[in-house]
Amino acid sequence: MKRDLCNICGVSGYESEVAKRIYEILKNTKHDDLKIDVVGNVILLKKGKIGQKKVMISAHMDEVGFQVINKISDYMYKIKPLGNIKTWNAFQQRVESNNSFGVIRAFDEANLRANNYENIYLEILNGNGVETGDIFGFEKNFKETDTDYFGKALDNRLACSLLIEIIKENISTSADIYYVFTTQEEIGMRGIRVAKSTIAPDYFINIDVSAVGNMNSIQMSKGVGIKISDSMCVSSIELVKLLKEIAIDSNIIFQMEVSDCGTSELIITNELDYGMEEVGISIPCKYLHSANSVVKKDDLMECEKLIHKMVKKF
Repeated sequence: MKRDLCNICGVSGYESEVAKRIYEILKNTKHDDLKIDVVGNVILLKKGKIGQKKVMISAHMDEVGFQVINKISDYMYKIKPLGNIKTWNAFQQRVESNNSFGVIRAFDEANLRANNYENIYLEILNGNGVETGDIFGFEKNFKETDTDYFGKALDNRLACSLLIEIIKENISTSADIYYVFTTQEEIGMRGIRVAKSTIAPDYFINIDVSAVGNMNSIQMSKGVGIKISDSMCVSSIELVKLLKEIAIDSNIIFQMEVSDCGTSELIITNELDYGMEEVGISIPCKYLHSANSVVKKDDLMECEKLIHKMVKKF
């Protein structure tokens, strides 16, 4: 399933094929409601025994990619990123759409600057049938070893795969659990904004990858991350405490995350802001927003354990 999901092209704002695949998988699970909403979110509800509280657990479906602006000359097209892709992560990478494939090039290869897409163009390798607005994603390339997953769209299809596995376990809860696979996280988080506003949960848990690096405390091979804060949000203290207690009691390998790079769907409130409690659960990831992201299998396994135990608490 991980390979299947990661290899689908589902660039932010154009995730419908991912949503269709997840919906088809979830049709065969036990649930009380399953739908794709008007902005493309896949939402599955499992009602609790009491149902006084609503818990939302989300993972975004979309991936970073590119959109064609206009034609420069034969086989050369101006593009923009959909999502935060540094030019050096795009340069010389193979990309594909439903009908075309090509390579990301630079006019001045020695002068790549992070977000300077004026220096970047798409060279099409199979003809000229490309139009303004066409979408390109990194070439499908999922691979795994005994220890690692490699490829594009690990952000955030690996988290989607975990939620699907948790749903299949049919865990009994007191609260109503809404599992939400969201759209457009990489370009403004419209999907989660709509979902939070319509569901109005009491508790919100976001599952996402998180980039390792100098401005993030989490590391590869150190277990699942429990997010204390990132560059734009702070998790609810009580939920951070709960997840830490669950991890300790269950011998789950975990690490506390404080970062000053990037953010997640935690920053979005619902339109009326009912004051939900929220927390992030993070999967450490190297080379984020590239064609060659890396996630450790052991870290992902610890993440699944924590989510499983957490759901039981509700």
